[in-house]
Amino acid sequence: MSDRDRETFERALDEARRTDRNDDLAATQRPRVLTGLAFDPASGSGGKARFGLALDWTDEPGDRPAPGPQPPPPEAANRSGDTPAEIERELGLGTPLTLTELTARWRDFVWRNHPDRQPLEARAHANRRVAIANALYAQARHELAKAR
Repeated sequence: MSDRDRETFERALDEARRTDRNDDLAATQRPRVLTGLAFDPASGSGGKARFGLALDWTDEPGDRPAPGPQPPPPEAANRSGDTPAEIERELGLGTPLTLTELTARWRDFVWRNHPDRQPLEARAHANRRVAIANALYAQARHELAKAR
């Protein structure tokens, strides 16, 4: 690093330290009060919702990008139905599993099918599937504990 770069860096650090100390003093001397905030439910889920909330805090509403069409989740086409037998097959519960393997498969299933990760119209279906998977997982864990 050149001497000039080092000096610039040191000045920036000093300024940041001064700003931090001034902010700390200001925060202890007077309380900050926020008024007039209203939080509506975020539209969509996941990153889309957080991005929308973040944009609500900006002062430039005209700078918001237009939301693009949302493609269906890639695993949606591969999903089976809601019956316990189909979900049991999807979890791979017909084969002998260790507790670690069972937990890994259950977590993977819940990650892919969790209602919060699905579009609004598919959440009821995902909720049923995850509830069935949770019951099958609890039953399989109970059977593994008995086998010990």
